[in-house]
Amino acid sequence: MQVIKHENEFGLIISFQELDKQFDLSFGGNGDLYWTIHSKNTNDDNNFIITKENYEVYRLFEELFDDIEKIRIFDEEYIPFYLEIEEEKQEYIKNQKDEIEYEKNKYRLFNHSNYNELFDKENNTITWYSDETNHEVANILKIKKEKELFKLEFYIQPYIEGYDRDFNSLYHIPIRFRNSGSSYDPFNIVFMRMYRKMKQIDDVNDYGHQIHVEEYLFNQNKVKKLTK
Repeated sequence: MQVIKHENEFGLIISFQELDKQFDLSFGGNGDLYWTIHSKNTNDDNNFIITKENYEVYRLFEELFDDIEKIRIFDEEYIPFYLEIEEEKQEYIKNQKDEIEYEKNKYRLFNHSNYNELFDKENNTITWYSDETNHEVANILKIKKEKELFKLEFYIQPYIEGYDRDFNSLYHIPIRFRNSGSSYDPFNIVFMRMYRKMKQIDDVNDYGHQIHVEEYLFNQNKVKKLTK
Protein backbone atom coordinates (compact mmCIF):
# COMPACT_ATOMS: atom_id res chain seq x y z
CA MET A 1 0.00 0.00 0.00
CA GLN A 2 1.45 3.33 -1.09
CA VAL A 3 0.84 6.48 0.98
CA ILE A 4 0.85 9.98 -0.51
CA LYS A 5 0.47 13.14 1.58
CA HIS A 6 -0.24 16.46 -0.14
CA GLU A 7 -1.81 19.82 0.67
CA ASN A 8 -4.73 21.62 -0.89
CA GLU A 9 -6.30 24.93 0.13
CA PHE A 10 -8.20 23.22 2.96
CA GLY A 11 -5.35 21.23 4.53
CA LEU A 12 -3.53 17.92 4.29
CA ILE A 13 -4.91 15.07 2.19
CA ILE A 14 -3.71 11.60 3.18
CA SER A 15 -4.13 9.12 0.32
CA PHE A 16 -3.69 5.35 0.50
CA GLN A 17 -3.24 3.67 -2.87
CA GLU A 18 -3.37 0.02 -3.77
CA LEU A 19 -3.79 -1.37 -7.30
CA ASP A 20 -6.63 0.61 -8.95
CA LYS A 21 -8.07 1.97 -5.70
CA GLN A 22 -7.39 5.05 -3.59
CA PHE A 23 -8.72 5.89 -0.13
CA ASP A 24 -8.48 9.56 0.98
CA LEU A 25 -8.80 11.29 4.35
CA SER A 26 -9.25 15.04 3.95
CA PHE A 27 -11.05 18.16 5.14
CA GLY A 28 -13.40 20.14 2.90
CA GLY A 29 -13.91 23.87 2.67
CA ASN A 30 -16.80 23.48 5.13
CA GLY A 31 -14.36 22.35 7.86
CA ASP A 32 -15.75 18.79 7.88
CA LEU A 33 -13.82 15.55 7.53
CA TYR A 34 -14.29 13.28 4.49
CA TRP A 35 -13.36 9.66 3.85
CA THR A 36 -13.51 8.96 0.11
CA ILE A 37 -12.84 5.86 -1.95
CA HIS A 38 -11.83 6.23 -5.60
CA SER A 39 -11.67 3.46 -8.18
CA LYS A 40 -10.33 3.51 -11.73
CA ASN A 41 -12.40 0.46 -12.62
CA THR A 42 -16.19 0.51 -12.26
CA ASN A 43 -16.20 -3.29 -11.98
CA ASP A 44 -14.28 -3.16 -8.67
CA ASP A 45 -16.07 -3.49 -5.36
CA ASN A 46 -15.96 -0.38 -3.19
CA ASN A 47 -13.85 -1.93 -0.44
CA PHE A 48 -10.45 -1.04 0.96
CA ILE A 49 -8.38 -3.28 3.22
CA ILE A 50 -6.08 -2.10 6.03
CA THR A 51 -3.75 -4.91 7.13
CA LYS A 52 -1.34 -5.25 10.02
CA GLU A 53 1.55 -5.09 7.56
CA ASN A 54 0.88 -1.34 7.43
CA TYR A 55 1.23 -1.26 11.17
CA GLU A 56 0.96 2.47 12.03
CA VAL A 57 -2.24 2.80 10.01
CA TYR A 58 -3.62 -0.45 11.42
CA ARG A 59 -2.82 0.70 14.96
CA LEU A 60 -4.84 3.92 14.52
CA PHE A 61 -7.82 1.98 13.17
CA GLU A 62 -7.55 -0.34 16.15
CA GLU A 63 -7.56 2.69 18.46
CA LEU A 64 -10.56 4.20 16.63
CA PHE A 65 -12.47 0.95 16.96
CA ASP A 66 -11.58 0.62 20.64
CA ASP A 67 -12.53 4.24 21.42
CA ILE A 68 -15.98 3.81 19.87
CA GLU A 69 -16.61 0.42 21.47
CA LYS A 70 -15.70 1.76 24.92
CA ILE A 71 -17.34 5.17 24.31
CA ARG A 72 -14.02 6.91 24.92
CA ILE A 73 -14.91 10.18 23.20
CA PHE A 74 -13.50 13.18 24.99
CA ASP A 75 -9.81 14.06 24.79
CA GLU A 76 -8.27 17.15 26.36
CA GLU A 77 -5.45 17.09 23.80
CA TYR A 78 -7.72 17.46 20.77
CA ILE A 79 -7.27 20.84 19.07
CA PRO A 80 -9.20 21.61 15.84
CA PHE A 81 -6.92 21.81 12.80
CA TYR A 82 -8.06 25.34 11.91
CA LEU A 83 -6.61 26.89 15.11
CA GLU A 84 -3.12 28.00 14.04
CA ILE A 85 -2.34 30.97 16.33
CA GLU A 86 -0.89 29.96 19.71
CA GLU A 87 -3.18 32.34 21.64
CA GLU A 88 -6.21 30.75 19.98
CA LYS A 89 -5.00 27.27 20.92
CA GLN A 90 -4.44 28.23 24.57
CA GLU A 91 -7.88 29.85 24.77
CA TYR A 92 -9.41 26.72 23.26
CA ILE A 93 -7.62 24.44 25.77
CA LYS A 94 -8.80 26.64 28.65
CA ASN A 95 -12.41 26.49 27.46
CA GLN A 96 -12.16 22.77 26.77
CA LYS A 97 -11.66 21.83 30.42
CA ASP A 98 -15.10 23.12 31.38
CA GLU A 99 -16.62 21.87 28.13
CA ILE A 100 -15.31 18.32 28.60
CA GLU A 101 -16.82 18.10 32.07
CA TYR A 102 -20.10 19.43 30.72
CA GLU A 103 -20.08 16.92 27.85
CA LYS A 104 -19.24 14.02 30.16
CA ASN A 105 -22.19 14.90 32.37
CA LYS A 106 -24.44 15.34 29.36
CA TYR A 107 -23.35 11.98 27.97
CA ARG A 108 -24.50 10.22 31.11
CA LEU A 109 -28.01 11.17 29.99
CA PHE A 110 -27.26 10.45 26.32
CA ASN A 111 -29.82 8.61 24.19
CA HIS A 112 -27.89 5.53 23.07
CA SER A 113 -30.01 4.93 19.96
CA ASN A 114 -27.42 6.43 17.60
CA TYR A 115 -24.67 4.46 19.34
CA ASN A 116 -26.59 1.23 18.79
CA GLU A 117 -26.78 2.04 15.08
CA LEU A 118 -23.13 3.09 14.97
CA PHE A 119 -21.55 0.09 16.72
CA ASP A 120 -22.46 -3.58 16.32
CA LYS A 121 -20.51 -5.54 18.92
CA GLU A 122 -21.74 -8.94 17.76
CA ASN A 123 -20.46 -8.42 14.20
CA ASN A 124 -17.48 -6.20 15.09
CA THR A 125 -18.73 -3.47 12.76
CA ILE A 126 -18.92 0.34 12.82
CA THR A 127 -21.58 1.78 10.47
CA TRP A 128 -21.60 5.49 9.60
CA TYR A 129 -24.26 7.08 7.39
CA SER A 130 -22.72 10.12 5.70
CA ASP A 131 -23.65 13.46 7.29
CA GLU A 132 -24.15 14.93 3.82
CA THR A 133 -27.89 14.29 3.62
CA ASN A 134 -30.76 12.19 5.06
CA HIS A 135 -30.16 8.63 6.29
CA GLU A 136 -32.59 7.29 3.67
CA VAL A 137 -30.32 8.26 0.74
CA ALA A 138 -26.91 8.93 2.35
CA ASN A 139 -23.75 7.04 1.41
CA ILE A 140 -22.79 4.40 3.97
CA LEU A 141 -19.41 3.39 5.42
CA LYS A 142 -18.93 0.08 7.24
CA ILE A 143 -15.69 -0.61 9.11
CA LYS A 144 -15.39 -4.33 9.81
CA LYS A 145 -12.79 -5.66 12.22
CA GLU A 146 -11.57 -9.04 11.08
CA LYS A 147 -8.57 -11.16 11.97
CA GLU A 148 -5.41 -9.09 11.40
CA LEU A 149 -7.23 -6.54 9.19
CA PHE A 150 -9.89 -3.84 8.91
CA LYS A 151 -12.21 -3.91 5.92
CA LEU A 152 -13.71 -0.58 4.80
CA GLU A 153 -16.90 -0.97 2.74
CA PHE A 154 -18.49 1.99 0.95
CA TYR A 155 -22.11 1.82 -0.23
CA ILE A 156 -24.39 4.03 -2.35
CA GLN A 157 -28.09 3.92 -1.53
CA PRO A 158 -30.74 4.23 -4.27
CA TYR A 159 -32.01 7.78 -4.71
CA ILE A 160 -35.51 8.54 -3.38
CA GLU A 161 -37.53 11.36 -4.93
CA GLY A 162 -37.88 14.38 -2.65
CA TYR A 163 -34.53 13.99 -0.83
CA ASP A 164 -31.32 15.92 -1.40
CA ARG A 165 -28.86 13.74 -3.29
CA ASP A 166 -25.58 12.62 -1.76
CA PHE A 167 -22.38 13.18 -3.76
CA ASN A 168 -21.12 10.05 -5.51
CA SER A 169 -20.40 8.47 -8.87
CA LEU A 170 -19.38 5.09 -10.24
CA TYR A 171 -15.78 6.09 -9.52
CA HIS A 172 -15.88 7.65 -6.07
CA ILE A 173 -17.95 7.57 -2.89
CA PRO A 174 -17.42 10.22 -0.15
CA ILE A 175 -18.48 9.92 3.49
CA ARG A 176 -18.91 13.15 5.47
CA PHE A 177 -18.19 13.54 9.19
CA ARG A 178 -19.58 16.87 10.40
CA ASN A 179 -17.64 18.86 12.98
CA SER A 180 -20.98 20.00 14.39
CA GLY A 181 -24.51 18.83 13.81
CA SER A 182 -23.48 15.24 13.06
CA SER A 183 -26.15 12.54 13.26
CA TYR A 184 -23.70 10.64 15.47
CA ASP A 185 -22.58 13.53 17.68
CA PRO A 186 -20.41 13.28 19.76
CA PHE A 187 -18.74 10.24 18.10
CA ASN A 188 -17.54 12.43 15.22
CA ILE A 189 -14.85 13.64 17.66
CA VAL A 190 -13.22 10.19 17.57
CA PHE A 191 -12.79 10.34 13.77
CA MET A 192 -11.40 13.89 13.93
CA ARG A 193 -8.90 12.74 16.54
CA MET A 194 -7.80 9.83 14.34
CA TYR A 195 -7.15 12.19 11.41
CA ARG A 196 -5.04 14.44 13.64
CA LYS A 197 -2.95 11.46 14.79
CA MET A 198 -2.59 10.25 11.20
CA LYS A 199 -1.18 13.67 10.30
CA GLN A 200 1.38 13.44 13.09
CA ILE A 201 3.14 10.45 11.55
CA ASP A 202 6.09 12.40 10.18
CA ASP A 203 7.88 9.83 8.06
CA VAL A 204 5.77 8.56 5.15
CA ASN A 205 7.65 5.26 5.45
CA ASP A 206 6.16 4.79 8.93
CA TYR A 207 2.77 4.23 7.28
CA GLY A 208 4.14 1.13 5.63
CA HIS A 209 6.07 -0.11 8.66
CA GLN A 210 6.12 -3.92 8.66
CA ILE A 211 5.33 -5.43 12.01
CA HIS A 212 8.46 -7.04 13.43
CA VAL A 213 8.60 -10.84 13.81
CA GLU A 214 9.46 -10.45 17.50
CA GLU A 215 6.42 -8.22 18.04
CA TYR A 216 4.17 -10.67 16.22
CA LEU A 217 5.42 -13.66 18.24
CA PHE A 218 5.07 -11.68 21.48
CA ASN A 219 1.44 -10.84 20.68
CA GLN A 220 0.68 -14.43 19.67
CA ASN A 221 2.18 -15.73 22.91
CA LYS A 222 0.13 -13.20 24.89
CA VAL A 223 -3.08 -14.38 23.19
CA LYS A 224 -2.27 -18.02 23.97
CA LYS A 225 -1.79 -17.21 27.65
CA LEU A 226 -5.10 -15.36 27.80
CA THR A 227 -6.99 -18.25 26.19
CA LYS A 228 -5.58 -20.95 28.50
